Amino acid sequence: MAKNVFATLGILVVLLLGFGLISAYSSTQDGIQVETTQELPNPVSPGSTYIVKVNVTNNNGTAIELSWSDTSATSGITATVPANDTLADATSKEYSLTYSIPANFTGTVDHKVNLGAYVSSVKIAGFLPYSRANYSNGSTSTTPSTKDTLCELEGYSEKGRLEISDFDVNNKGDGKDDEWQYLDVVEVKVEVGNTGSDDVEDVEVMIAIYDDKIENGGNDVTNDFDIEDEILTDIGKLKDDDQESVIFTINEVSSDLDDGTYYMYIMTYEDGNEAAQCNSEVDSGDFYFAFTVESVDYEDSIVVKGSEFKTQMDTYCDQQNLEIAIPIYNLGDDEEERILVNLYNSELKIDEYMVVENLDNGDKEIVTFFVDIPSDLAKEKYNLDVIVSFDWDDDEDDNNPSSYDEENTDSSIRLNILGCKAKVPSIGASLESATEVGKNLIIKTTITNNGKVNDFVVTPMGFETWAELVSVTPQTTTIASGNTQEVIITLSPKQAGPQTFKINVASGGEIYNQPVSVKIAEAPGVFSSLGSSLGLSNTMLYLVAGIVGLLVLIFFVLIIKVARRPTRADF
Repeated sequence: MAKNVFATLGILVVLLLGFGLISAYSSTQDGIQVETTQELPNPVSPGSTYIVKVNVTNNNGTAIELSWSDTSATSGITATVPANDTLADATSKEYSLTYSIPANFTGTVDHKVNLGAYVSSVKIAGFLPYSRANYSNGSTSTTPSTKDTLCELEGYSEKGRLEISDFDVNNKGDGKDDEWQYLDVVEVKVEVGNTGSDDVEDVEVMIAIYDDKIENGGNDVTNDFDIEDEILTDIGKLKDDDQESVIFTINEVSSDLDDGTYYMYIMTYEDGNEAAQCNSEVDSGDFYFAFTVESVDYEDSIVVKGSEFKTQMDTYCDQQNLEIAIPIYNLGDDEEERILVNLYNSELKIDEYMVVENLDNGDKEIVTFFVDIPSDLAKEKYNLDVIVSFDWDDDEDDNNPSSYDEENTDSSIRLNILGCKAKVPSIGASLESATEVGKNLIIKTTITNNGKVNDFVVTPMGFETWAELVSVTPQTTTIASGNTQEVIITLSPKQAGPQTFKINVASGGEIYNQPVSVKIAEAPGVFSSLGSSLGLSNTMLYLVAGIVGLLVLIFFVLIIKVARRPTRADF
């Protein structure tokens, strides 16, 4: 009975292994997505043929030409590829590849085909879709490879004029160049040189990552790393004795990766002429770069970081509903039932809480806060603390930080205050002198600061056609919040009549103004002086002068008439 039970369990295990699938190939470059939608069965049977299906989606913005080729001979395996095709923009199409497994095959199928995407005969992207499976005995053990380098694994020899003249890994995250941590951003710079005397056309560079050395039969896990482009075609023609560089970017080291050692391989080649031009030696005698991915301790497992976390934000005074997104990652091994996220700054009067529920290991959740920025701020920069509490006691209130045993306070957000619109000052003006030509016109200006302490500059404007500026006292002054300052403006009028000008007050990068209207009288003349001495108004004085003039005129008329009478003769 026991033997039958164990035999049944063994059969079930083999069947489960047989139906297990390796993670499918998927890559996106320049808006073109290539994805393996139907894999090889696992295991495969020697001497059999299988259909592998690859879906291509074009969102590049224009039609693309697809060119397929099978250039990866592996232990006699061949792949019959589709005919070259044109794929319109915003469309998808599924293509079928036929894999032929030789009768004497043993080992692991790791057979890639080349797929190039072209626009007007110019290559814009390259893909290496593949489907991987084990041979028919169902063994999951790793079979050592007779290949040592990436060129050899792809079916080529290490030969030609191309060389990897420089190779540099730059970890921009918290880890080291050869010790990566989850969520690190990593750049890989590769310099390719042409050592010959002739140009090399269509130079490309490819990156691949394996979980063991190629010579040990390691598995290709490149898809587990978030690499923007696995094949870079930027170099194109490489002139003789010249060097060009490309940069591969791993946007975020996935928290789903197992910790351990990984092996990075680089290959440079001439597209379509790999048999003559292929090199994958990254350093003198070395064909790979070994690095580790490190796991974290529990107390460091709940973090705020990653490429989506903005550590600096621009804002301004009195901004309402400023959106702040906080990515929360679980880098640990277990699900976290509750996580309390606190956004805090006492000066800004911000103290907001949100609870994240049931965050699985390897997952993230975006917590979004909406906060209001005060209208009157004294500083240009403020730090918002992001406090994450976890390891929740499920008998306690999940909104209370004391209900959690672990806390992460390593993250903050710098708020840059780009500007605060100051409160408008109150400006008043009153006349303190006579308003006539030839006498100083004195205007008293009062400025009340309704905002924070600031400097104020007072300048009269628009008077130039009818007056001259004598003085502004004081022209520059510092006024505390709520205080008032008097400023005396003195003008010398030159032209009578209704006149206007403005009092401009500059403060905090803003200019405020107060319009002023005055009626300027003419300077007093001779009659004005006489009238003043007699106590008569100008109107009365002119009336008296008119009457006197009229009497004088009548007197002269009478004299003339008398003079013209004929004289009577006396005889």
